[in-house]
Amino acid sequence: MFVNFPFTYPWIVKKHLKGCKTVLDVGCGDGRFMYEINKDLSMEVVGVDLFEKYLSRAKKTGVYKSVVKKDVRKMSFKENSFDAVLCSQVIEHLTRKDSIKMIKKMEKFAKKKVILGTPHGHFHQDAYDGNVLQEHHSSWEIKDIERLGYTVFGQGSRIVYGEKGLYHKFLDQNLFVKIFLQIIAYLSSPFIYFNPKFGAHIIAVKNTR
Repeated sequence: MFVNFPFTYPWIVKKHLKGCKTVLDVGCGDGRFMYEINKDLSMEVVGVDLFEKYLSRAKKTGVYKSVVKKDVRKMSFKENSFDAVLCSQVIEHLTRKDSIKMIKKMEKFAKKKVILGTPHGHFHQDAYDGNVLQEHHSSWEIKDIERLGYTVFGQGSRIVYGEKGLYHKFLDQNLFVKIFLQIIAYLSSPFIYFNPKFGAHIIAVKNTR
């Protein structure tokens, strides 16, 4: 409803990518998210994903310089190959051990910064869309990300959008109730950005220079 409004998820990510001309999009999926933040083609982006159907869609968005079919745990690029590495809604799909290894690898690829996005705390998800990679295998708290040297920001009200949030409770209910909840959540978004413990999502940034 409020895509690209201030303090929405895409807006926050794009804000932290400011000044970055080359970006590695780890676990790019079908490219819809990158389309939201790079439709002006201000960044030269390489996407990496393993699911062929999503990669095919990502190519069609026109926002990638190239897309690579690869297990993100096994990807390999030269050090400082990109200004920034973005890994949005991916680490929860890996085990904690594999995620940390991947994050350390991404930090070597990035000249300026790494940006991570993940649900705040446990958020159950099974495989869907014929893609077993959609299943969640780990959950992350703020302290887990901060221990890795990242500055953490919050996005989306946890009360509304968390695993047991009101939005999911009323997902199949009255449309006006859902819109009301979205408005309430959006109005609280500046506060949540600076107080991530109340956020449904974590967006974390680490400068690598």
